[in-house]
Amino acid sequence: MAPKPLVYLLAITAAGIASVSAVALPEPKPFTIPADVEILDLRTEEDKASGGIDKRTNGAVYVCKAIDFDANQGCKLLYTSFNAPTNLVNTEYNNVISSAGADAGTVCQFYDGFYNNDCGGQGSLYIDNPGKSDFRQYSWNNGAGTWNDIVSCIKCTW
Repeated sequence: MAPKPLVYLLAITAAGIASVSAVALPEPKPFTIPADVEILDLRTEEDKASGGIDKRTNGAVYVCKAIDFDANQGCKLLYTSFNAPTNLVNTEYNNVISSAGADAGTVCQFYDGFYNNDCGGQGSLYIDNPGKSDFRQYSWNNGAGTWNDIVSCIKCTW
């Protein structure tokens, strides 16, 4: 088992003495994709024409409308094209994703906007495997909010 990442906190007292302490970050909660998961194919038309998809293949990202990958609240396995902007604006997953994880070997950037046929906005959130179980823990737009329920575009590579 890999060691937990540490965050070092610097505390300065009234006397001006500094102390350093380490705090372990919580480990990401792994996700399990249910056997009956619904698939949403968001690949480009060219990629769709080239063949079918399997539930466990590159380009898949598991997204959920609730924290902790709660399948009872609505989760789907989204398929994307390699490094292509995947627009969520006209899908049921626009601005409602609260947890997500990519297949092993797939990394995705989640964005808060889709503009001029590309992903954009106020930064991006990196998603890989095992994913992020609670988007409320990740700051968006320099602390103006969190990534919870604001994703409108995804780009994945593998």
